[in-house]
Amino acid sequence: MFAWYHWLAVAAPACAVCALAFSCRRYVRSVSDFLVAGRCAGRYVLLSGSMMGSLSVVTLVAGVETGYTSGWAYSFWNDLLMPLSAMLSLYGWIYYRFRETRAMSAGQFFEMRYGKGLRRLAAVMRGTADLLGNCIGPAVAVRFFIYLLGIPHAFSVFGVRLRTFPVLLAACLALALAVILAGGRISLLVTDAVQGLVSYPVFVAVVAYVLCRFSWQGEIAPVMADRVPGESFLDPYDISRLRDFNLFVLVVACYRMVVGGEWVGNGYATVAKSAHEGKMSALLSSVGFGLAFFMPFVLTCAVLCTMNHAHYAPEARVIRAELCARVAEELVEDPAVQAAVAEAAAALPERRHVIGADPPLSRAANLDTPTLDAVRGALSSGMDGASANRLYQGFRTTYLQQMLPVAMRTVFPRWLSALLVALCVLLVLSTDDTRIFDIATTWTQDFILPFFKRAPPPRLHLAVFKCVVVAVGCCFWLGSCLFEQLDYINMFVTIACSMWFTGAGAVVTLGLYWRRGTAAGAYAALLSAAAISLCGVFVQRGWAATVLPWLAAHGLDGAVRHALEAASAPFDPWIRWTVSDAEWAVKFPVNSVELSFFAMLVALLLYVAVSLLTCRRPFDLDRMLHRNAGPAAAPRNGGAAAAPRPGAAHFARRLVGITPEYTRADRAVAWFVFAKSVVYGFFGAFVAVAVCAKAFHWGTRQWAAKFFVTGVAVPVALGLLTSVWFSWGTARDLRRLFRDLETRVRDDRDNGMVEKDAPKAPRP
Repeated sequence: MFAWYHWLAVAAPACAVCALAFSCRRYVRSVSDFLVAGRCAGRYVLLSGSMMGSLSVVTLVAGVETGYTSGWAYSFWNDLLMPLSAMLSLYGWIYYRFRETRAMSAGQFFEMRYGKGLRRLAAVMRGTADLLGNCIGPAVAVRFFIYLLGIPHAFSVFGVRLRTFPVLLAACLALALAVILAGGRISLLVTDAVQGLVSYPVFVAVVAYVLCRFSWQGEIAPVMADRVPGESFLDPYDISRLRDFNLFVLVVACYRMVVGGEWVGNGYATVAKSAHEGKMSALLSSVGFGLAFFMPFVLTCAVLCTMNHAHYAPEARVIRAELCARVAEELVEDPAVQAAVAEAAAALPERRHVIGADPPLSRAANLDTPTLDAVRGALSSGMDGASANRLYQGFRTTYLQQMLPVAMRTVFPRWLSALLVALCVLLVLSTDDTRIFDIATTWTQDFILPFFKRAPPPRLHLAVFKCVVVAVGCCFWLGSCLFEQLDYINMFVTIACSMWFTGAGAVVTLGLYWRRGTAAGAYAALLSAAAISLCGVFVQRGWAATVLPWLAAHGLDGAVRHALEAASAPFDPWIRWTVSDAEWAVKFPVNSVELSFFAMLVALLLYVAVSLLTCRRPFDLDRMLHRNAGPAAAPRNGGAAAAPRPGAAHFARRLVGITPEYTRADRAVAWFVFAKSVVYGFFGAFVAVAVCAKAFHWGTRQWAAKFFVTGVAVPVALGLLTSVWFSWGTARDLRRLFRDLETRVRDDRDNGMVEKDAPKAPRP
């Protein structure tokens, strides 16, 4: 597919990043250097590192998978949360207080706040949930490369036939482990920041090509508008029939913004130079990561047009046939069934859908439906019912996920495909190493370290940590090889991680802000949420093969179905558990978001109730946050201190969270974020648009124009500005980081262990 110079463009950035990672070894002189980069990171390094650590191949695939099936109309209602999101960022909600604790990990905070027992329990729960939720990342990324580059699913070495997937997966994970072992968090921080600098031009190239290759008015907007009533991809008032990704997701997002501290102690939350630098990094992230998180939308537009517009009907037929053949080769073991699936897909004629003349498309009846129906028929004719249903569920999921790389290979020119492969290699490297490191931190710092009665020597501490890193990498490889994808990526990650985050949000957030929270309340919240989530995982994963057949054998399937329909009826269309017979046979009607929300509510209520019942004395939050709690100095005249009368300027500064720590540039950033999020994002792009849409009865043409302005033009302009701005800031902060690492004074006691006289939560 590629010439030698294309492969050079792919390999050169990866080799340069690995060389940079090994050069960071000379800065590792203590445990805190390896674990938290000496807490020397400035805001822009944190920003670029966080961007590359969170943006990944699985993010791109999941974004396109969601957009291809549900569109982007529901995203309009996300602007309802703009003021809340902006205020939380401006005030440093959760993040600022956690950094004040000076904890190296979430477990260290748990021991400070609740005791050593909860630290160990939380480590097991978080480490397990992170392993389950993140092992999908390498699996999806490696499959992405296999389908994008057209790599065979198997190859022979000296007559021995090997599967490509586990071999390529081992190579990717070995590269990530090498970066981690070289310099720990310093290597991750520096390489992620440099990868961010390299990635910005690639983002610009991809966005520019897609917007020039596909016409918004002539192709993208008509394809998105061609949907049946209730499933609009453009009109946010016409999405009542959307399933999985709908308005209920907004309710859950709102809750997790306020009670969502499950992420603390992970990623780069502990490496900021100060709490203020961490707060400013979070504030800058609300401006945007350049064009990084605009990529899923752009790629979704390209895939939607390619697969649904009449101009690209020949290409779409080739893509569907190739996808079916390749997915069958990967998932179906019986060669006869493989051949039947490939033949059934290849025999289908080209489908040239004429927008406006043909009936509009829907979730149940679209241009992919004949292909998937043909596949289902081929599977059913060669297998028993339960096995065919389960295999079809996995086939359909893989088909939708790998549509992106196959479409890219068909539509994009080779030079752009080479740039995308280079970008995705960097994304795989930055994401895998960050997640492996974070999980190893949880197990080492929060589970193994508390067993030491005294602080281990730094050499032993780092040796144990590195062994855990290798073990986590092996678990990633094993989990990815055994992993079976049956649901949307975002839904799977939600349910897999729910055993941790559904309870941890209440435990962390209220633990930082509420003095009466107790260890008993924390245990109740974590254990109850984990139990509900694990039951949900079992039912979802085993529905087609185990749960539904058992219900049918005992005559309970009809009663359960009617009960679910009756329970969801009062909440329709926000929650809808009424499904067709075909959907009932392959998938549990209650999705992952709904299950996790129920677990979160139970955890919050139990934490508050049990804490109120067991609290004997309030916890000393000021001491844990290292704040001076002494009496205020008496006024010189012996009388009451005269409080200055706050004026309008003072009120405005407090409104946007400006404190005395803010420099003039910081204040400008704060006001810019406030203007973008509240003035433009909420009042302009949401309130004004919502009023005009109702007053003037907007149709799809007006909504298409609105999405072009707010979803394309403004993000592109802002992305170009921030790409230059953040690149300059990252280069500046990298120089400062190396200088500070060279001159900082090390303290071997700073290793994540809690001192004996640290405050503990009141026990019942």
